[in-house]
Amino acid sequence: MFYRFNAHRATKSQPTDTPTDRLPKKIAGKILFFQRGWAALMDRYSRKIPVKWLKTILIVFTLGAGTYCIYLIKGSIITQDTLRFKNIVLLRLWPFDPYEQKLKLQKQSAIGRYLDSLESKIKQDSLENPQQYHP
Repeated sequence: MFYRFNAHRATKSQPTDTPTDRLPKKIAGKILFFQRGWAALMDRYSRKIPVKWLKTILIVFTLGAGTYCIYLIKGSIITQDTLRFKNIVLLRLWPFDPYEQKLKLQKQSAIGRYLDSLESKIKQDSLENPQQYHP
């Protein structure tokens, strides 16, 4: 009544390779062969180096890479021209930034001068055309 099927006993059919699949496998096989050979060569040479030297090389490489990373992070946060922070607000050592305050005051005074010029134009226009002026 029931079919007795054991999956582990079933014969597996090999997938047929198409010509488009053979070329990537051939290229990958050559790359893996080169990588294994290079790894074996490096393993043979590194076994000859004393352990103290290997540790020293590791420490020097780690410190160099860490220093370079810190340099890149610093370069992305602080500009070289003005040594001011770009768009990141960090904990400030002073309660105010005098340069930022100066810029803010300059912008406010420029806006005030612009509004004053508009007001003087409105007054002059109202004196010239009194029927159009509505306070």
